[in-house]
Amino acid sequence: MKYSIKIGIIGGSGLDDADILQDVSLKTVTTPFGPPSDVLKEGTISGIKCVLLARHGRKHNITPTQVNYRANIWALKEAGCTHILASSACGSLKENIVPGDIVIPDSFIDLTRHRDLTFYNNNEPTPTKVVHIPMEPAFCGETRKVLYESAKELGIKCHEKGTSVVIEGPRFSTLAESNVFRCWGAHLVNMTLVPEVTLAKELGLCYANIAMATDYDCWHESSAAVNVEQVIKIFSENVEKVTKIIIHSIEVIASKNWDDIIDKLNDVIESSIQSKT
Repeated sequence: MKYSIKIGIIGGSGLDDADILQDVSLKTVTTPFGPPSDVLKEGTISGIKCVLLARHGRKHNITPTQVNYRANIWALKEAGCTHILASSACGSLKENIVPGDIVIPDSFIDLTRHRDLTFYNNNEPTPTKVVHIPMEPAFCGETRKVLYESAKELGIKCHEKGTSVVIEGPRFSTLAESNVFRCWGAHLVNMTLVPEVTLAKELGLCYANIAMATDYDCWHESSAAVNVEQVIKIFSENVEKVTKIIIHSIEVIASKNWDDIIDKLNDVIESSIQSKT
């Protein structure tokens, strides 16, 4: 195989410092975009090289908008990662996605307003160029497939696809907003998926997300409006599901040849460059 597989794991709420790695070493790094959210926790899972990064910091002291997404993705790429498996807590916008359910998103709607969405801005540390990256498909299809099939093999209830509305946060939605998202046909509401997924694509990484529904946002008449206590409670009760899916998926990913997929991702980047200087 042309590429040596190494898997980055971005831990969201409840999975910031999971003790799933062996032979662990902590590495403090910096990037052209500043420091990532925390140290890189390098190690192995079933003998496969992995890197764990806490999205909000191990003390969970970084808000969704303040996360240095560019530094996080850049650091994982520089560490040699070919894949990123990211976990996140989400609100459910569908009756059949019950709190505690796992969803493997296949698309998103970006409503963020205050985030750096690309590596390729003028006056930035990276070479000046304009990159119009196509975002369909938004996620790596083969990696998504591995996550979904891993969940099925483990007997974990999992929805094969879903669209996530990504809001700025850190506040939760109003009832009016939640109902609008439902009218759009979205399945989840989340605060961190963008620009994580778009930046991963700009660097040619196989990115997929494991979303856990922790609540019904505020639209569901039979449940109380979402609050932090509820989110943490549901995620804590179900985080073992996410961990099992990640561990199983890593073994499957490492057994596959990803040369063609990674080459195609890199070809997309090259064909998306409008100008160079």
